[in-house]
Amino acid sequence: MKIKIDKSSGVPLYLQIKEQVKNLVDEGILLPGERLIPERELADRLEVSRNTVSMAFKELEQEGMLLVEQGRGTFIADRQIQVREKKPAGRKEKALRLIDQVLDQCLELGFSVKQFVAFATVRAREKEESLMKVRMLFIDCNQEQLHNFTRQFRENIRLNIVPILLKDFLAGGYRMENLLKQIDLVVTTTTHSSEVSEQIKKLGGKQEVVPVAAQPKTESLLRLNRFAGKAKIGLIALSPEFAQVVKRSLDKLGIYEIIMDFTTATDAEELEQFIEDHDLLLVYIKRYREIKAMAGEKEVIPYWHELDVGSTTLIQRAAERITAEKGRRGNK
Repeated sequence: MKIKIDKSSGVPLYLQIKEQVKNLVDEGILLPGERLIPERELADRLEVSRNTVSMAFKELEQEGMLLVEQGRGTFIADRQIQVREKKPAGRKEKALRLIDQVLDQCLELGFSVKQFVAFATVRAREKEESLMKVRMLFIDCNQEQLHNFTRQFRENIRLNIVPILLKDFLAGGYRMENLLKQIDLVVTTTTHSSEVSEQIKKLGGKQEVVPVAAQPKTESLLRLNRFAGKAKIGLIALSPEFAQVVKRSLDKLGIYEIIMDFTTATDAEELEQFIEDHDLLLVYIKRYREIKAMAGEKEVIPYWHELDVGSTTLIQRAAERITAEKGRRGNK
């Protein structure tokens, strides 16, 4: 697969990979059913991170260009099938198909639609109640991610979540030992998983650690990339640590030519001066309305990370294993 990237172009590397794969398909060089080389191998060949390749492939899969088969690999999807179906089935469409299948089977067993709804409602409530009994400790290095990911977890997985800053967890002591005794599952970002695992051992815990991955919101990246190397960008955040997270994320995605400094100021006069000194403002989502109201005509780009769907699934499965184990212990 002939793909070349230009790290000096200012275009995010994952977008370069994505567009070139699409071009290879449109030109007939990559054919339906053809297996792509593994993500890790392509990443090594292009000298980029695997996350960069993974992000490109994931977007192509969501657009129906690629087909991922567990255990077999990633393939070019059949475009004729795509045309017939008009668009590839997303997660919602797949879930609705499964519901339709189960509903049909229940009707064949002699149950009514009303009874099916009642069964499904009871089961969903039971599942939700059992998961709420799982106490999850979520650890991250900055207030922004701690707030943002906790919100996303609560929207997608109904767990009893205890958020805590990394520096507080690593400080240890009796408080952390006592807290850990009340926790069933520990979740942190991939960046911190090793040090969190080590600290759990030091505190005498045996909890499973689930590392999660996230990517910046794509629309924000595309807007930001237009100004790479052309404008003085100011990041307005809640914590200094978040500024480091943003810079690492942009570097990982190949957006190198960003001239950016940051502030965590809350004083109106200080904020107004910071806004005046910059051409473009990158703002953590929680402060977006506040800064937008102060910035006037200046462009303000909201910035936040979205959890990877696969990461959410890993947490869900871990929580289900814990609830099953608790159930087995309760039955003894």
